[in-house]
Amino acid sequence: MSRVLSSATPWMLAVLLAIAVYAFMRAEHHADRADAIQANLVRAEQRAEILLDHQRWQKRQIETMTAVMQVRDERMERDFEIINLLRQTARDLERTDAETAEWADHPVPIVVDRWLRDLTTPADSAEPVPDDTGAPDE
Repeated sequence: MSRVLSSATPWMLAVLLAIAVYAFMRAEHHADRADAIQANLVRAEQRAEILLDHQRWQKRQIETMTAVMQVRDERMERDFEIINLLRQTARDLERTDAETAEWADHPVPIVVDRWLRDLTTPADSAEPVPDDTGAPDE
């Protein structure tokens, strides 16, 4: 039995050494994988922070645009109300003032008509402006 133990001891040492080397290599492999995963996690966190910063910037832009559009809408509404009041005043004048009513019955000169069309038609509009080549009104 001692002979078996004495001859088995070198083999056992070799097997134990092989197991230890294998375990060390596996541990090293797992440590490398853990480092790679950690590096990926850091990069993902950096990308997430960049995306969050961009999202915050977009939110500020949207809030700014919303505020600007609200001011614009309020101004347009106020201007629309002023225009309607002026139109109503002009209609009232046509009904109550004889001189204004007579003046309102005359046709508008072509030059004034074109000028008014140019004011109300956007410059980039595809809508053609009619070319009145008739004699100008008086």
